[in-house]
Amino acid sequence: MKNYQTAFLVAICFLTLVSCGNEKQTEEENNPDSSLVHITRAQFQQINMQTGTLQEVEFNEEVKARGIADVPPQSKATVSPVVSGSVKSIFVRTGDRVQKGQPLLSFEGPEIINLQQSYLEIAEQLTSLESEYNRQKTLFAENVSSEKVFLEAESNYKKAIAVREGLKQQLLLLNLAPEKMKRGQISSSAVIYAPIAGDIVSINADISRFINPADVVLEIVDTQQLQLYLSVFERDIMRIKPGQKVICSQPDLPGKQFTATVTNVGKAIDRTERTATVQAIPTGDARSVLLAGMFINAGIILDTKKVLALPVDALITDGEENFVLLLQSAGDSEYVFRKLKVQTGSRSGDYMEIIPDDIITAFSVLLLKGVYNV
Repeated sequence: MKNYQTAFLVAICFLTLVSCGNEKQTEEENNPDSSLVHITRAQFQQINMQTGTLQEVEFNEEVKARGIADVPPQSKATVSPVVSGSVKSIFVRTGDRVQKGQPLLSFEGPEIINLQQSYLEIAEQLTSLESEYNRQKTLFAENVSSEKVFLEAESNYKKAIAVREGLKQQLLLLNLAPEKMKRGQISSSAVIYAPIAGDIVSINADISRFINPADVVLEIVDTQQLQLYLSVFERDIMRIKPGQKVICSQPDLPGKQFTATVTNVGKAIDRTERTATVQAIPTGDARSVLLAGMFINAGIILDTKKVLALPVDALITDGEENFVLLLQSAGDSEYVFRKLKVQTGSRSGDYMEIIPDDIITAFSVLLLKGVYNV
């Protein structure tokens, strides 16, 4: 009886072991290694997938900044008439490039005529006043005339000179030549000329529109002098030096980059924003892309280093973790990859720095293109 019980227990244990083994085998069949990714050769070729190793890429250590493209004050001008009048002719259009002294528009009005008339009248009076002054001067020297009469003649003469010179300067501001007026040539209109060379960015005038000295009728900006004004935070400003390279982009054109060079670092911190202004000159073809008033995103390059990196598209991101697909085998019918977690560093453009380890090395073959289809 004892032997029978022993045999029965042995049988039970054997059946239990067999059952557990079958369950384990079934579980393994139903739950293969989840880190393995199988891709058929047909899929690989159809999607144009590509494999490769870590790439040596030059990364920049940079300070981020934002700013605006603009020109210095001496490279832009607003144009207004000296006196009131009606626009007669407009010689330029918005967008035109003009040179200093080039005619912009002409205008006409009674004030222009009155100024010339007053100038001619005082010029004529000055002749007789000068004669009277010289006569009284001689009489006073000979004690024939009193000092009071002489001083009055002198005062009238000098006042007339001051009035004539004032009117003359106003006429010169109107670009009218006083010499022509002395020959009886009075003009009913005046011409406004460009005070600087640059591009016409706005025209606020129409034919026959009445304009006043307070009106800005044209704006000129010398875009060839365009530069960047970047705001850099107080904590970073001490790291910025003239000559450093700047990589810039325009928010509306994120794929388009251009370069600039730092020329001047601000010497004062804005007490509200806690930033200082850094000026940079665009290089290359940047001036053909930028317009005055554009907002700019920039990275001021402090240093460069070479690191091992992958295109950002070669990474699988899950929360704050990043994974790559490491090639395990490449057969006639399929490719087998293993999904492995990797340690990443900084990002530069479309590349992410990868920190190599015992498994992911500089020579590991990884899936670089087509990862998003896996």
